Amino acid sequence: MSRPFVAIPADIREFDATTWHPVQTQYVKAVVKVVNVSTFLIPALETGNDTDAILDRVDGLLVSGSATNVHPSLYGAEARDSDGPFDPARDATALPLIRRALERGMPLLAICRGLQELNVALGGTLETEIQDMPGRWDHRRPEGG
Repeated sequence: MSRPFVAIPADIREFDATTWHPVQTQYVKAVVKVVNVSTFLIPALETGNDTDAILDRVDGLLVSGSATNVHPSLYGAEARDSDGPFDPARDATALPLIRRALERGMPLLAICRGLQELNVALGGTLETEIQDMPGRWDHRRPEGG
């Protein structure tokens, strides 16, 4: 019997003047090694992904962490420079996948940015720059790695 497949929406990144669709290795390795599944990385496209066709071919969805944030316009707020960076293609890919996966009752794991996406997909809002609020822990990776 083959292992289950999990879809992981990618980000959009620019490296060496070329556009890439990456996913952080730590998330891919975790589900492959620990959960024993195979993965499909879903390109981050602002249009063109067929959400139902993707979900028809997988057994679950992982929306992983990223260095970007969900765009505030998607939860009724105004964007400030300090709220970024943003990845509109990831937003346009992940949010519909989350909504349809939930409608279908598919397994879904949300981590970091994925939790932002899950909350927004369910109609929630986000508090930005929480690390600047009194008594809040700064969970970001330290500068320089």
